[in-house]
Amino acid sequence: MKILVFSDSHGETREMARVIGTTTDAAGVIFLGDNVRDIEKVAALHPHLPYYFVAGNCDFMSKAPNEACVELGGVKIYICHGHRHGVKSGLGHLAEFARQIGAQAAFYGHSHIAAQGEKNGITLLNPGSITEPRGDIGASYALVEIEGGRISTRIILV
Repeated sequence: MKILVFSDSHGETREMARVIGTTTDAAGVIFLGDNVRDIEKVAALHPHLPYYFVAGNCDFMSKAPNEACVELGGVKIYICHGHRHGVKSGLGHLAEFARQIGAQAAFYGHSHIAAQGEKNGITLLNPGSITEPRGDIGASYALVEIEGGRISTRIILV
């Protein structure tokens, strides 16, 4: 099972729409906030996939939840924007929260900096910003593969 993960589009839909439209074997899309309207627009263009999304700190009027848990391919994934877990200051709080709720993975955005790794047995993933990157890496998203209850993540540069 392949899942596309995006964050921090901030008003731009072109790249997300292109990636979703050309990835024929994706089983779903996760969006981690900062312009939920963008993923809603893209979902209308590509309605054949399930979409999971949360609001970010810039989604002032959104009715999207601030966090969610999704189970995909037998893996429980906690999704959030990250600002409420202080991800710019470290990932310990996020990893501990995910562990406490029984998630095997936590996906977050907010920093606009792509990152992947593990902390205390929790797979952590930030796909970076699809439109406004910071740091040394350019605009990016992530491809997540789940097989046999195991998860692997890969950052893709746009």
